[in-house]
Amino acid sequence: MEDRKIHIRLRLIIIKNGKLLASYTKKRDFYFYIGGHMENGETVLQGCKREIIEECGEGTEFTLNKILYIRDFFDPDNGEQNLELFILGDINKDKGLEHKLDYQHPDGSMWLTWLDVENLPNNIFPKQLSSKLLEDYKQGFPNSGEYIGEIE
Repeated sequence: MEDRKIHIRLRLIIIKNGKLLASYTKKRDFYFYIGGHMENGETVLQGCKREIIEECGEGTEFTLNKILYIRDFFDPDNGEQNLELFILGDINKDKGLEHKLDYQHPDGSMWLTWLDVENLPNNIFPKQLSSKLLEDYKQGFPNSGEYIGEIE
């Protein structure tokens, strides 16, 4: 049996005043849900708190509300298997985040932005999640831990 690592990715769903916090990458012209990989030895909550500080800066506090979706994501180009957890949460600020540059991209090619949750752009990934997210948002996110499988 092949020894293969499975990467766990945290995708944080932060919605304030009808706006979804997302990252934008200019080089590839698309948006994506903020977050990143869990590190070895950390819990889901610890990973969320670390990621939110990395994305939004020191002093940003994260509250985990619930795990909304679980998704499989295969990257055959890199031979990676990923498990993504889409986590509904809240943060203690909303000001000063628009166009906040990602420190991991010092060329200024990636930044945070607030998107209208009821009118998400076509170039947000994963695309198929947008309509589901909107439907669940309008219903107050009634479910948790829903397996959405392998979507685009």
